[in-house]
Amino acid sequence: MATLIGSRAYIVHVGDSRAYYLHSGRLRQLTDDQTMGRYMVDAGAWTEDQAARAGVGANLTSALGGSEMLPRIGLVDLAPGDTLLLCSDGLTKHVADEQIAAILGRGEGAEATATALVRAALDGGGSDNVTVIVARVSE
Repeated sequence: MATLIGSRAYIVHVGDSRAYYLHSGRLRQLTDDQTMGRYMVDAGAWTEDQAARAGVGANLTSALGGSEMLPRIGLVDLAPGDTLLLCSDGLTKHVADEQIAAILGRGEGAEATATALVRAALDGGGSDNVTVIVARVSE
């Protein structure tokens, strides 16, 4: 979830959906997946490669409606020209960050950009639901 107050975006995050923002052509991931793999990497027990290969690596450690839910809250100050992206893992499973940045960087309207991101995920395999919200910060 994102709440925009003035030029500040407050992000509340649970699970493996993500928030990103594009600023001056650079894509930054604002959230960390709440998965066993991410937990083990952060704890120093696994490498990124081990987490990607582990069968339990994608298991959620926090989820809406689950027995464990630990929302994380963050914020980002947005500037004119920035883009905020909220998306489900159906996008990030099939579209690399570089391609996401390229699509966001085209400068199209929010709706056209969201449609292009969903299309890229479906073209890339589309094995999960794909939800995308794009917000452009105007001048």
